[in-house]
This record gives sequence, C-alpha cells and structure tokens, in this order.
Amino acid sequence: MLADWTGTGALEIVPVVRRMREILLASPRLFADETTMPVLDPGRGKTKKGFAWAIARDDRPWGGTDPPAVVFHYAPGRGAEHAKALLAGYRGILQCDGYGAYKTLAVEREGITLAFCWPHVRRGFIELAKGKTAPIAAETLRRIAALYAVEAEVRGKPPDIRRTARQEKSHPLVEDLLAWLSAQLARLPGSSPTAEAIRYALNHREGLMRFLNDGRVELDTNTVERAIRPICLSRKNALFASGDDGGARWAAVASLVETCKLNAVDPQRYFTDVLTHLVNGWPNSRIDELMPWCWAAGTNGPASSEGCEGP
Repeated sequence: MLADWTGTGALEIVPVVRRMREILLASPRLFADETTMPVLDPGRGKTKKGFAWAIARDDRPWGGTDPPAVVFHYAPGRGAEHAKALLAGYRGILQCDGYGAYKTLAVEREGITLAFCWPHVRRGFIELAKGKTAPIAAETLRRIAALYAVEAEVRGKPPDIRRTARQEKSHPLVEDLLAWLSAQLARLPGSSPTAEAIRYALNHREGLMRFLNDGRVELDTNTVERAIRPICLSRKNALFASGDDGGARWAAVASLVETCKLNAVDPQRYFTDVLTHLVNGWPNSRIDELMPWCWAAGTNGPASSEGCEGP
C-alpha cells in the first residue's frame, strides 16, 4: 500500500518536474551524468539494469544567481538516444565525462559544446600512483592538484575574474602538462596502463581546456556526481525499482528531493505542502511557483509568481 501511495504521489508531481526540466534546458550551461539503476524485469523473476540519467545546474561557484537544480530521467539503456531524449532542444555548454553518448550528441546537434571533467583524467592515474614505481602518475596528480589550487583562489568570483586568473596561471600549467604527457607517451609501451591513462587525457584535450576560456565552466562534474550519489545508497537499501514505471517514478521524486537539498529546503515539508496544492487543483499556469527555490522564497509555501517565472 505504501508503494502505491508513493506511486500516486510521483504521478502528481510530474508537471513540476517536467517544468523544472524545461527551465534547466534553457540554461547556457549544464552538467550531465548517468549511473546504473536495478529494476525488476516482469516475467523473468529477477532484476535488469536500468539507468538514471541526470542533468544539473549550479552557478554559485561563479556567483551566478539562477537557482541550483537537478532533474533525473530513467531510461532502460545507456545509448546515445537516451542522452538525446533527456537533452532534447538543449543548446549550450555541457559539462560531462568522456562517455560516447555525449560526444555523439555534440556531433549530431549544432550548438552543444562539451567541457570535460579533470577528475576523470585524475582517476586514471590514482591507482597507478599507489605503486612505488609510478613516477609519471605521481607527477600527473601533482600537476592536476596545482590546477585546483588556482580554482580555490577564484571560487565564488565573477566569470571574468576567473577567466583572467586561469589564463595567467592555469593555462601554462595545462599546456605544460599535456606536452609533458605527450613526451611520456612516446617512451611507453602502447598497451601499458599508464599509456592508456595518458591517451584518455590527450584525446580529450579540447574539452579539458574549455574552462580556461570561460569563467563559468568548472574543472569537474562534481555538481551532478554529488546529486546522483544517493542512488548508490538506494541500490543498497531499496535494492531495485519496480520495473521501468517504478524507475520513472523514482526519477521524478529524486529530482525534487535533490533540488530541495540544493536550495536548503526540507524535502518532507516541501512535499507535504506541494502535494496538498497539486491534489487540490493547483493551476498549471502557476506551476513555477511550486519550484523548490520559489517555495523557499515564499517562506515554506508557494511564492508569488513575481520573480519565480521560468525563462
């Protein structure tokens, strides 16, 4: 019975989540990521692998005023078609890892620019650096850490200040690092783990350098990775969703829960109030007032429409 109630509530909030996705897709910059999500496979008596895709926005690191938000989308697969569906109509900078679905999207759709994640480069060297004879990995990690030292200095600063600092301090570091990695690659066996890690960095050079010329771009995709972290807990605690429909309901609920958290809103109080308004016929013309950031602005209730319109 509790599951049925949850499912009914999830259906009620669909218009809110749908509108939140529209608002995010109008943003000039988004984060994107995906992760596995086990779901029941009816008729087979076991689970199958589904995927939770996510897009997120958080402009606070560069002083942006648009409210942070995340929207999840359940899909039965990880193919490029699902990235295209989630990001339908989007034009702007997409911060992501090097997964091929995002590259396909950028190639096939004009107006999307990819900015890649430096920690994904870093991860390729972390395990290698644990060995006592991995000087290339250790040196690479040291150089990436230097980039983050610059970021610490400009966090929260306006984009133009961030860009200036990056051009003066980070650009030479990145150029030196990539040139040094190229030289090391020439000396390594092509099949070695270190060579593989180096090739990943060099093959994503353009997207990794995107942050140098745009103060709004982050070095990493930590914003969206933090948002999907609860899925890992869900895999341990809830074990699985009740089929593809259950995955879609989970995505709707998780979108609002995580967006509440990003906006310092108590999810339980938010859901109690917003569901009450929705089941009592809240008009679609005022759906923007139910966004978590607008609900917070209304002192734990729907704000007036002024200042809460979408783009």
